[in-house]
Amino acid sequence: MPLHESTVTPKKPMPKDYAFLPKGIPYKTLHCRRLTHEAGQTVYVVQDGKKTLGIRVPKAIHRHVQSLANETLSARRLATEKRDTALVREAAAELDKQFSDMPNGEREMVLKHGFKKYSGRVGRTGQIPMQRKVFYAVIAHIRHRHTDYDTLLKDGMDRDDARRAIQKRLQDMLRKWGAHGDISWYFDHHDENE
Repeated sequence: MPLHESTVTPKKPMPKDYAFLPKGIPYKTLHCRRLTHEAGQTVYVVQDGKKTLGIRVPKAIHRHVQSLANETLSARRLATEKRDTALVREAAAELDKQFSDMPNGEREMVLKHGFKKYSGRVGRTGQIPMQRKVFYAVIAHIRHRHTDYDTLLKDGMDRDDARRAIQKRLQDMLRKWGAHGDISWYFDHHDENE
């Protein structure tokens, strides 16, 4: 943990002139934590077992950050919308590049589902390049919409066996939709992220 941070349980009494900020709004957490450190005061991380519930910070800093958050909310929302729009636009361009023969309806479903905000899906991760995100999103779409993969799993088949069972259909659809070049890397060492 950074300097001036201490982990406490929810039962530990609140320090004098401190307030609790629940986990969940990164903007507020980041600013409360930074300003508390800059003031040379302690941030108390409230944990119940392994679950972080929030932080305790000086009341004056808590009030200041609440005020800043309210003042900047519309600008932050606009910036987020712009980033999200740019991400989907980039994904759409990459989708057109990799799968030029994909029908429009399928394309829209891949973009809507695979790049849905807060979904935890591969399209939203920042850990892999867009080229791979798109490829994985298309594979997941084909797997769940155009094969009997889910039925095989429901009937008790092991995940890896189910993936092998639908591999030919998946490869055929990828080629039909315009995938070019070597795609064997995926089938030889498929990534667990998608």
